[in-house]
Amino acid sequence: MRRRRRPSRRSTATVWATVLTGALAVSACGSVSDTAASSQPPTPTGACATDPGIGLTQTTPIPIPTATVTLISPGAAPTRVATPAPDVGSAQQVTLSTTSSEVSTTAQTTQEVTTPLTARFGCTTTSELHLVLGTPTSTQPELTDQLAKAKGSIGGIALGPALSPMSLRLRPTDASSAPARRALEQSLVQTLQDSIVLPTDAIGVGATWRSERTVVGAATVTQTIQARLDAWNGTRLTISFTAEESPINSVFAIPGGNTTLTIARYSYSGSGAITVDLTRGLPVGGHADYSGARELVGADPDQPLLQRIGFSVHWR
Repeated sequence: MRRRRRPSRRSTATVWATVLTGALAVSACGSVSDTAASSQPPTPTGACATDPGIGLTQTTPIPIPTATVTLISPGAAPTRVATPAPDVGSAQQVTLSTTSSEVSTTAQTTQEVTTPLTARFGCTTTSELHLVLGTPTSTQPELTDQLAKAKGSIGGIALGPALSPMSLRLRPTDASSAPARRALEQSLVQTLQDSIVLPTDAIGVGATWRSERTVVGAATVTQTIQARLDAWNGTRLTISFTAEESPINSVFAIPGGNTTLTIARYSYSGSGAITVDLTRGLPVGGHADYSGARELVGADPDQPLLQRIGFSVHWR
């Protein structure tokens, strides 16, 4: 009887390289391919956006998973509802920095992006937030050169209850390269998917709540966040939190193809603190660090892929 040939280590390594090459874009699912318009539209320059959707009507919205929030404890009296009060009298200036990393025995991929953002509520539609990107940079010189051409890119975030993000539209400049577009989209999408959602119940200092959302990507996971209100000063709330993810099944879909692997083991968790301002559409400060690992199995169970994965975000 002829013995079945085992896949070579070379072919298995090729599959693993494909996993790592596409892994940093597993959350992206929408607007990059739709942004190659022939001219860049004008951007708002005032305190608010007269038309928060300007230049974005031809881009496909990327949905941000909705979180279900459960209040555990209302905290100390006095308690009140954290009601948004969008400021249409001035634009928000904030900088977002993210770092994604994946390391295995066969490859290492790291992507760092820092993006200055100007955010404006719609003058009459405060459930829409218009974004103008400054000059994005990176600690990776080759990516910085490409990101520089993305200065002036625009975006839009649809907001739900308690200013929770519902979807993102992103339109990079016409001069933006594909790697720059993917890097910007990944940075924004993953940050929004990890956003802290406020309860709609009355809360006071010491309040605790839990939020859950299903995040669809190469691996579809349930994300659980445990949050605590540490301080409430004027319109600003400081919140500390922990988070963890667990896969809902054992399927890992390799980005860009129909190949799937089996998740044998998976762990991912993190913690951080964030300051939100009820008058602003984006956090005004904060940080979070996440790390984990996963074991993926393909056709040859004797050659699993072990990966360490990480993500960090800083608002300032």
